[in-house]
Amino acid sequence: MCSTFANQILIELSDLKDISIKTFFGGFSVNSKGTMFGWITKKDFYLRGHSDYRSFFIDLGMKPLSITTGMTTKLLDYYKVDEEIFKDKEKLLAMVKMVIEYTKKEKYEKSETESKRIKALPNMTLSLERLLCSVGIKDVETFEKTGYLHTFYKIKKKKKTISMNILFVLYSSLHRFHVATLSKEAKKEIELEYQCFLKQMNKNLHEE
Repeated sequence: MCSTFANQILIELSDLKDISIKTFFGGFSVNSKGTMFGWITKKDFYLRGHSDYRSFFIDLGMKPLSITTGMTTKLLDYYKVDEEIFKDKEKLLAMVKMVIEYTKKEKYEKSETESKRIKALPNMTLSLERLLCSVGIKDVETFEKTGYLHTFYKIKKKKKTISMNILFVLYSSLHRFHVATLSKEAKKEIELEYQCFLKQMNKNLHEE
């Protein structure tokens, strides 16, 4: 694909720092320090949308990017910068700065959310994460407060066939290392801790 138009966009945005382009799905992505905020096709430049300003783009008459795949046409959350906006460079740069700011904020928030997911811990599988979620343990913070012993107890009550190996997975995940590094002695200690935990739980139940 010819990069002439893409280079023109780079010139238009030359007052901004760290702007770059890369080939992307038959066109070019427009990036700020590795964060994609725009899309260049053969002759059009699109800016990424966001719930906080999407209606503003629509009110300006900016059309969403449409891609045809097979028999269907899909609208993407990127909006075309028209000639009127290009004529007002100050307005264009202000819009681009806004889009970059929101895109980076959204990327950071998504990264923060992902890091709080139980799946982000070592050893965790999607199926185990779902099992934990089913007993009310939906994030790392809750898992840490509950502890590996009580967590195993809760999922064991829900799914009686669950293996003791899951207890070792929970322990090592909570301590941020791979379960394969657990020694036989460590596993015996963990099993003993769980048996003591069960006795205490049963004692509490009887006292109630």
